[in-house]
Amino acid sequence: MTPLWSLFVVVVAYLQLARAISSKSGPQIVQDLSAQLSNGSDVILASDASYAKDFTQRFSVSKPPSFAVAVKPAHAADVRQVVQYALRANVSILATGGGHGYTWSLGRHQAGIDVDLSNFSTIKIDSAANTMTVGGSVRSQQVAKALQAAGKELPVGLCMCVGYTGFTLGGGIGPYSGLYGTAADNLISAEIITGRGELLTVSAKSHPDLFYGLKGAGFNYGIVTSLKFRVHPATNNGQTIVTNMIFPGYLNGTVFELINTFFGPNQPRELGIALSIGYNEAMGGMVVIIGFVYAGSEEASTRLLRPFFDLEPINPQVLDVPTDEVPRVIVYGATLSGCNKNTQFVPYTANLYKVDVPNLIKVVAFMKAEVTANPELGHVIVTWTQYASVGFRKFADGSAAWPYRDPTVFLQINSYAPSAELVPVISDYAGKLRERFQKGSGRRQLEAYVHFAHGDETPEAMYSTRKLLSLSALKLVYDPRGLFSWYNALPSLRY
Repeated sequence: MTPLWSLFVVVVAYLQLARAISSKSGPQIVQDLSAQLSNGSDVILASDASYAKDFTQRFSVSKPPSFAVAVKPAHAADVRQVVQYALRANVSILATGGGHGYTWSLGRHQAGIDVDLSNFSTIKIDSAANTMTVGGSVRSQQVAKALQAAGKELPVGLCMCVGYTGFTLGGGIGPYSGLYGTAADNLISAEIITGRGELLTVSAKSHPDLFYGLKGAGFNYGIVTSLKFRVHPATNNGQTIVTNMIFPGYLNGTVFELINTFFGPNQPRELGIALSIGYNEAMGGMVVIIGFVYAGSEEASTRLLRPFFDLEPINPQVLDVPTDEVPRVIVYGATLSGCNKNTQFVPYTANLYKVDVPNLIKVVAFMKAEVTANPELGHVIVTWTQYASVGFRKFADGSAAWPYRDPTVFLQINSYAPSAELVPVISDYAGKLRERFQKGSGRRQLEAYVHFAHGDETPEAMYSTRKLLSLSALKLVYDPRGLFSWYNALPSLRY
C-alpha cells in the first residue's frame, strides 16, 4: 500500500470509531426509530433475548461486529429512515442479509445499529422477459431453487447459505460463470439507499456511475433492497453432471498438471472445477478432492475427464442432478460446512493467474509438515474454484467495478478453529499459506476476490490499482461520510 493510501485508511478507521461513539443511548435510539418507522418494522435492543431468536445471526463469530440496537425495516422507505437517522445521530450502521460475511474487517463495527433485511426476501421471475427481481436478503439456495423451477439459470455461488444480494455486489461467481460471466454482469437495475440517505433506482441509464460501482463494490455505497437480473434458459434441461474424485496427496503434482490443461481459455465454458486440499488421517495424510460441474451430458463429461479417471481416484462419483442440487453433492457435500453458524472462521484468500505446479507441490509439502507437527492445523482446508474465462471476458473491463476477468483460480484458505484459543495459531498458519500460494500466483502483489478476503488486504488487492481511484471518488459522491465502510471497505478521497 502506498503511504498516501495508508494515510487514507488510518483516517477512515479513526472517523469510523468516532461515529460509533454517539451521544444517543440504545434505549433512546429504539424510542426514536420506533416513532419514525412504519407499522411492520421492528426495533429492539440487541441485548434483548428476542434478538438471537428473531433476527438474523452471523455465521462466523471470529472478529464479529457488535450492535446496540437491531432494526428490521418493513419497507425500503424505512431503510431510508434508518440511514438518515444514523447520519443525524452520528451512529454507525451495518446491514445484515444472509449473515454470511466473515471478513475480520467487520470486527471494527461495534455498538451500532444492525439493519436486518429479513423482510426483503421475495423472488419474482418473469419467464417471458427472462428477468428475475430479488429482495435484499435472499440467499443463493432460494435463488437456485426458484431458477430451477422456472427453467432458468444465472451464476450462483457454491455456498448456498450466502446472501445473494451481497454475493452480487461483490461480483458474484459460480458454476455457470463460464457461460454467463458474473451475477453482477447480468444486473439490470437495483434499488439502493445511499450513504447520503437517498432512495435511488440505478441502471445503465439512471445514475450509471453508481450502477457501475454496484457491480463489484456495491456494499461501499449503501444498502440495496432490490435487484433485477437478466436470466437465461436452463442449459441441458436444468440437469448438471457432478463428478467427485479423491486423490492421495502424493499424486498432487500429477493432478495439478491435469488441472493446468483446463486453465484459462482451455477450459470448456460448460465446466466448473471445485478443488480442496487438506489433511485426512483416515486416508493416510494429505488428500486432494475435486468436484467437477459440467453443464452437458454424462457422456461428454466422462470423455472430458478421462485423464483424471485414468489416475484411478478413490471413491469416484458421477451424479446427474438438478442444478440447484449441485452444492449439496459437489466434493461429497463439503461445501455445506460453510453454512454452520457460530463458527470461529479464519478466512484468507489469493487469486491465482497460473497453475504453478512446482510451487503447489511445495505448498502441499509444507501443509503436510505443519499438520504432522501440530494436528490442530488440520482444521485448515484450501479450496479453489476455477471457471472458464470466456464467460468473464464476454463483458468489457469498464462495464463493472469487478476487476478480475483474467483466467483466475479463486483460492480460499478456509480455517475453522475449534475454539477461540486456537484462532491466533490457525490464523498465523493460514497467513503463511497465503504467502506461499501468492509466490506462484503469477502476480507480483496479492490480488484477492473481495468476498473471500480476510480483511488485512490492501484496497489495491481487492479492487485493483486501475479501478481504485474512480471507485473511491464514487464513494465521495454517494457515501461522503463513510457510513458504509466496515466490509472490506474502499478508502475515500475525503471525509
